[in-house]
Amino acid sequence: MKFKQFYHGWLIELIPTSGGYSFQCWTTDEKTGLSDRQIYPTFVQALTIAKRRADLETVILALIPFLKQVHKSYHLSFQEYTALERSIFDFVKQASRTDMRDFSTLDKAGQILCFYKNTTSQIQIIRLSNVVNPSLEQIVFPGEQVLFEVDLEAELEVITDNTVGEIQLHKIPCSQLQVHGTI
Repeated sequence: MKFKQFYHGWLIELIPTSGGYSFQCWTTDEKTGLSDRQIYPTFVQALTIAKRRADLETVILALIPFLKQVHKSYHLSFQEYTALERSIFDFVKQASRTDMRDFSTLDKAGQILCFYKNTTSQIQIIRLSNVVNPSLEQIVFPGEQVLFEVDLEAELEVITDNTVGEIQLHKIPCSQLQVHGTI
């Protein structure tokens, strides 16, 4: 079964294979996709690399159009413009290669993979608490599923606005949301 998650404007799709997991990152219109065509032994490794790849592609999608738009107003010569453009592409290419070589180091000590699904008919906001640097805060629509990595001692705060305007806050220990086995 394929797993899909939205991440910073990308749709990440993880595909189970006989040797592990591969990924595809799609633009929101699902017309443009990318993959490194690698098989990663664990779900967490494939998801981590997919997120890094989406971040790197976002760098290109943001910086290159910006550079094209402002190079004249900053009085860049054609050579300076091309050198900057080339350095952006080279950085993304090198960073992608580094990710592929180093995927075995992606299992962070003390991190667990967690799963949450909004089973209500209300829109919820979820966020992490009891961690030094909270890395998750997002809206979760009814029926939407979220996978995330977090320290074992973290808690997930689930905020729901019920139909009478009362806000409810539930805290769930992330250890109770931990994914065991394969997805």
